Amino acid sequence: MKKIIFFVLLAAVSTLASAQKTPGNVVVVTLDGLRWQELFNGADSLLTFDKAAGYNTRYIQGKFWAGSSKVRREKLMPFMWTRIVSKGVLLGNRTLGSQVNVSNPHWFSYPGYNEIFTGFADSTVNSNAKIPNKNENVFEFLNKLPEFKGKTASFASWDVFSSIFNEKRSGFLVNDGFRDLPGKLTEKQIALNRLQHELPDLFHGSERLDVATFRIGLEYMKINKPKLIHFGFGDTDEFAHGGLYDFYLDAAHKSDAWIKELWEHIESDPFYAGKTTLIITTDHGRGQAKLGLWKDHGRQVDGSDQIWIALIGPSINFQGESTLKAQYYQGQIAATIAKLAGKQFKANHPVMQPLPVIAK
Repeated sequence: MKKIIFFVLLAAVSTLASAQKTPGNVVVVTLDGLRWQELFNGADSLLTFDKAAGYNTRYIQGKFWAGSSKVRREKLMPFMWTRIVSKGVLLGNRTLGSQVNVSNPHWFSYPGYNEIFTGFADSTVNSNAKIPNKNENVFEFLNKLPEFKGKTASFASWDVFSSIFNEKRSGFLVNDGFRDLPGKLTEKQIALNRLQHELPDLFHGSERLDVATFRIGLEYMKINKPKLIHFGFGDTDEFAHGGLYDFYLDAAHKSDAWIKELWEHIESDPFYAGKTTLIITTDHGRGQAKLGLWKDHGRQVDGSDQIWIALIGPSINFQGESTLKAQYYQGQIAATIAKLAGKQFKANHPVMQPLPVIAK
């Protein structure tokens, strides 16, 4: 009997050790240029009741406005403020002392995405031009390992992501802009390829609408089950630059609904359930509402370096809306992705330390 008990315990310990060594899955969602002010406070009163606005303030007031900021933010992004706040962590509410900033000196998209995925605030990455990124990204690093090879992908609306990830060198699938998904496809995937070209081209060829990015990416995820996948949404930034606050809020609201659908799929699919972390963040902040500065970002616009990060999953220490007075940085995300995948990110450049949110 003692021998039987010993071998049962040995098998249990072996199984536990094996489970602990099994790399986790990581899903990253980026919402381009979504301000922390809207995430944590909902619709901005100065923009909601601007009588000179060139957008539909009645729509905003009817759909997103409430006297309480806590009610407003839940109206805007209900999944963030029900599921993630109750099971995960939200960093970046500066009114509570939780601060998240970019470290790069430029405060716009390519430098921000470089920092997110390489962990390196490279000052020489200083434009949005389609220049293949010389810095190694964490998806590329992990895709070289046997357990992640061919199980890594990015789906993004903006057509610069293939350069940001240096697709040719990295060797994993990057589907950005209006590029069709290649390979042997299902009828639904063929239809989604076609649909992206039939939707309005609001941003003049450089960026498809986020609904196409999400649907193409989610269908790929259901069929191919990647262990690492990125969804890069861009509507929030494009509508903000256009001064369309109603469309900007609507884009944030729709993104939240897609994130909810994504998480529900993660929880329902045995491949992902119980072993997947979802990270949501942004590449840069924006200016204040006054003088229309919310429309812009960059080094010349105060507040553009202020961002936020949300995480949920079995490896994340629950904090809810963080009230810890602490400073975090965008560049910490890359090493966090690697750590959640069970690895240490070792690149050809300096890498920031992981965020202190992972359960030990």
